[in-house]
Amino acid sequence: MSNNNVNDLIAQMQAAVKSAVGASQAMRPLQAHSPTTGAHQSNDQAGLINQLMLGVESRFGIKSGSLVERKLARILKDMPVNVLRDWVSSMTTCTSEHAEWQSLVENLTVHETYFCRDPDLMEMVTNDVLPSLIASRESHQQLQVWSAASSTGEEVYDLAYICLKGLMQAGKASQTDGRIAPTKGWGLYVLGTDISNQALRTAREGVYGDLGMGSFRNLPAHWRAMFETVEMPSGGAMQGVNYFRIRDWVRQFVRFERFNLMNTRPPVSGMDLIFCRNVLIYFDDAVKLAVQKMLARAMSPGGVLIMGASVQLLATDYFDSHLGRGGPWYVRNKVPL
Repeated sequence: MSNNNVNDLIAQMQAAVKSAVGASQAMRPLQAHSPTTGAHQSNDQAGLINQLMLGVESRFGIKSGSLVERKLARILKDMPVNVLRDWVSSMTTCTSEHAEWQSLVENLTVHETYFCRDPDLMEMVTNDVLPSLIASRESHQQLQVWSAASSTGEEVYDLAYICLKGLMQAGKASQTDGRIAPTKGWGLYVLGTDISNQALRTAREGVYGDLGMGSFRNLPAHWRAMFETVEMPSGGAMQGVNYFRIRDWVRQFVRFERFNLMNTRPPVSGMDLIFCRNVLIYFDDAVKLAVQKMLARAMSPGGVLIMGASVQLLATDYFDSHLGRGGPWYVRNKVPL
């Protein structure tokens, strides 16, 4: 995180504390805090950060004692302990929807992603998962996909693109002038959700810069078909960087919503394919199990869940396990939840 981001976050926190203090002054004077220095200040800060992380864990499932806590310590290292104490105290009464919790989780969560991030996985989905899924959905001619914790949207557009390609290979879509569209009667719906409003804004815009280790670092040549070049306003573009927008024929099947995976009620139902990667590693086993059950509630029997090789399936009663070249995938059985 850059110094500018750290300073911005500290400024946001100080503004929130100032606002909370101003609202409470009419009721009672603030208690004076004795100055703390050296080891005492370090211990006080560590205790307050731990208290804040417990709030993060209870609201968003991100567990304390991980790399996330050390990241929080780096973010807050320049904040005076008395200001931090007042801010933490004011935060304890706020829900997860409060703007300050949202600002904090924006800075704690990792939004680093890129197109076709795991080629072996995408190839497995294309060759092994989608053909059977499409064949099994022949009766209602609809393919429904959810990317949970979708960050800035690259995975969502990947999924929309490979689903359109999969429908075409199955004879359920056609290509005209480079555009792929489902045949009459067939539909495609791809939902991306994330906790971060900032990431969702980028995802909805569908515009990405081609720079260094950015969104296009691993893009296969044929993936370029879903992009068009776009001219960015001079004030919103980096000099020397080319920008590309997702084409409308892909975007029309995609929608983005904000969703907290700690919610037990899923935002959708009847999903045929769910991706939930690179987020459950932040959760302890109890939260992982709860999230996996929530995902199972969102799925149709025969639907496929993909979580990545580093995440253990804990909700074993509701899925049948498979293993392919791109890693494990899990088929929703008919056991009710």
